[in-house]
Amino acid sequence: ERDRVLKEIDNIVNTSFVKGSKSTLSGGIQRDVMEPTKEQAEFIKKIEKVANTKLKTQKRGGVSDANIVASAGTPTLDGLGPYGDGDHTIYERALKKSFEDRIKLSTKIFEAITQGEF
Repeated sequence: ERDRVLKEIDNIVNTSFVKGSKSTLSGGIQRDVMEPTKEQAEFIKKIEKVANTKLKTQKRGGVSDANIVASAGTPTLDGLGPYGDGDHTIYERALKKSFEDRIKLSTKIFEAITQGEF
């Protein structure tokens, strides 16, 4: 995913959208993308079992602080916040019901952790 995103960024930077103009890009990647791992899949299965629910995984192409933990080799779950639509835009909104759903899921996970199931 990282390679795809970097290639697309290069394509944008190297394309002149205004005659006579050019773009330069500086800086660099500060965090890796969270790639799926066998350990993460096992972690998700454990959570599905204790929460008695199926979790949906997605490739989002986004950036999260969870990427830092995942790149250190720690099985990581991201996306436990409320859900809705319009991610990262002025139209972003969360569904009220999603707060209750996420609180219930998080509670089940924390209860399992405190009972030594992880």
